[in-house]
Amino acid sequence: MKKHFFIFFLLPCIVLAQDQKAKSILEQLSDKTKSYTSIEAKFTNTFYSSVTDINESQSGTLFIKNDSYRIEMKEQTIICDGETNWIYLPDDNEVNITEIENDENVLNPSEIFTLYENGYKYKFINEDNKKYHIDLFPEESGPFSKVELFINKFNMQISSFTIIDKQGSHFKYIIDSFITNQEINDDFFMFKTSDYPNVEVIDLR
Repeated sequence: MKKHFFIFFLLPCIVLAQDQKAKSILEQLSDKTKSYTSIEAKFTNTFYSSVTDINESQSGTLFIKNDSYRIEMKEQTIICDGETNWIYLPDDNEVNITEIENDENVLNPSEIFTLYENGYKYKFINEDNKKYHIDLFPEESGPFSKVELFINKFNMQISSFTIIDKQGSHFKYIIDSFITNQEINDDFFMFKTSDYPNVEVIDLR
């Protein structure tokens, strides 16, 4: 009995130590990420759902500067200047315009590399020679149940993350390349109709 009591007595201490390690790693990641004036990240996104039997991938490029972002993919381009959102569909030559809403259940791409800072509990899972694995759990109920975060040890940058929703679907993002501190004009984060002849504008604001 004494041996079992000793093991269970230690468990809270072990969990606390793991959480403190996760906190330390995430703080280093946050400091490093916030030091960048801009980010350009090429990514591969894979969506898997055992419920709908879907397994598909697509690639794209994400640009971030302050609260602005731009996502370029084959089937659509999403642009946001922090206040207005444009979704351009090249096959239809159509752009939808909406205002940004502060919805906690919607993942903001401009915060994708710092999403762990607010509204999440975290737990250190393991590490190898190249990366740390930390899991994030939303503090409030929402569409996601967990985020698996993998951090490159050498440059303290996110190498991949997987968002798991409550139906068990997996949204995995692998960062294929990561370029920082480029000079990007603010106009890059606005949609100019003059650059798209005969574009159909659907203004939903």
